[in-house]
Amino acid sequence: MDDVSLFAAFRGEHYADPDSLARRLAPPYDVISPPQRAELVARDPYNVVNVDLPVAPDGGDAYAAAAALLAEWRGKGVIVRDAEPSAYVLRTSGRFPDGTTRERTGVFLAVSAEPFSKGRVLPHERTHAKAKEDRRRLMHATGANLSAVFLLAPDSAGELTKALRQVTSRPPWARCTALGSDQAIWVVGGQEAQRLAAIAGAEPVYVADGHHRFETSVMFRDEAPEVWRAGAARTLSHVVSFQDPGLVILPTHRLLEGAPVEPGAFLAAADPYFTEAAAGTEPTLWVVFKGGREVALLVRPGAELPKVGGQPVHPAVRALEVAVADGLAVGVVAASLLSGVPALRYTADAAEAREAARDGRCACAIMLPPTRLEAVRRVADAGQIMPPKSTYFAPKVPTGVVLRPFDAPA
Repeated sequence: MDDVSLFAAFRGEHYADPDSLARRLAPPYDVISPPQRAELVARDPYNVVNVDLPVAPDGGDAYAAAAALLAEWRGKGVIVRDAEPSAYVLRTSGRFPDGTTRERTGVFLAVSAEPFSKGRVLPHERTHAKAKEDRRRLMHATGANLSAVFLLAPDSAGELTKALRQVTSRPPWARCTALGSDQAIWVVGGQEAQRLAAIAGAEPVYVADGHHRFETSVMFRDEAPEVWRAGAARTLSHVVSFQDPGLVILPTHRLLEGAPVEPGAFLAAADPYFTEAAAGTEPTLWVVFKGGREVALLVRPGAELPKVGGQPVHPAVRALEVAVADGLAVGVVAASLLSGVPALRYTADAAEAREAARDGRCACAIMLPPTRLEAVRRVADAGQIMPPKSTYFAPKVPTGVVLRPFDAPA
């Protein structure tokens, strides 16, 4: 048994004025487009995007600019630090493409920044060095975690769900509508915060979103300045129970670059691997062509995906519709028609994907069902990696609810 608890409460920093949150929260930095960033900055000069996705006004060091802004906000009392280690509960209510409204509740805690090899935090995505270097430089400059790693706790006994329900039965510290969702926040201290941390870490947890942030934190832990070393042993996380009914994964559809492909040619090339799905059968994927024709395909049971690194695809990955789509529909079928594996664009907006294919702005669109939660667990438990853009957890965890400075460790 590891002698370091997986989670801990921490002395967080947050906006002093709860009524300002509607203007100051932002999506995670890695999903913000330049126009959206400009819109967030125009909304409020203290919007957290200024420090989490910094731009130096004079073209200088953006990371130093972020650190200077953070210091300025502290000096002005725009953000304040809590006096005791706390847990920060967030309930998000959002409307989804199918017209339903769902409620998801999670808690911000400090998770141990430790290698995946320890087996207490399990990944399902591969990361890239460039994105990690960006977050590393921001940590060195600001001395804080600004956006959270999104983690899923098995919560087999339902204790986390029960504890969060008890917290949210009380009036919240703050309530606002931001980023298209209703947000409510509770600040929990004392023994209740410690108990939330303990039950959240009762079992190994799974990274839903923020693999780059977590891996960067593990790297930063070993190189942080001595004054921050204790604080850098953990990183900011937002933990949601696997049992939460509001936990939603949206599909990420594939738009294949290139001239429109003919439906007949695509279906002929696909025949060794796919059959058209019969009515009432759940297909593996749908293909949308120019003009709007849409064909539902079911992968043939014996169809083998191309090997990865000379090795057969693991059964847990082979069972993913997205793996079949990328490996066969894109990597084999479309590649045979488009003179090589086509470049892809991705969107979680089904209407956008269908419109792009129908209008001939892409070769075709591969439409996917959402990846199931249990599939994420199976792949992670098997020590495997999903294809890129396999999961889109919605809504995204907002940045700006709470920050975690390294000089006030848990």
